[in-house]
Amino acid sequence: MKFKFIWIGRTKSAYLSQGINDYVNRLKHYAQIEIKEIKPKNKSSEISTLKETQRLEKSLTTGEYHIALDEKGKLFSTEALAKFLAELPKRGHKTITFFIGGPFGLEPKFLRKVDFVLSLSPLTFTHEMARIILLEQLYRVLTIWQGEKYHK
Repeated sequence: MKFKFIWIGRTKSAYLSQGINDYVNRLKHYAQIEIKEIKPKNKSSEISTLKETQRLEKSLTTGEYHIALDEKGKLFSTEALAKFLAELPKRGHKTITFFIGGPFGLEPKFLRKVDFVLSLSPLTFTHEMARIILLEQLYRVLTIWQGEKYHK
């Protein structure tokens, strides 16, 4: 199985960068991991989000399962997320690609093009924090699949 992460901008916070690297290294024991950072365009939210969306659309690859993070997406418990993701390879999806927008999120047009829209929480996080939270949850999911004790 392969997980791809495509997000807008670099992680500027050193402690979040360190945490992201830690979870990426943990995930590599269970799956192939690829991260692609897309350079942000402008400071203006409307213009930048539109241009970033156009660049993200180029990353929609046939055969992959595309999940975008958005506050209005579906909420899962960790166990339910593990079950949901476990079904995807059975349906022929060997690569799951996650998209995280910049500070202003993702365009509704892009959200309609992906296979699934996921919310990490009803709480609001920075886009940089969303990265590490997603990675930690995926690590937790993979340890659940392996029957390891990380989860509880």
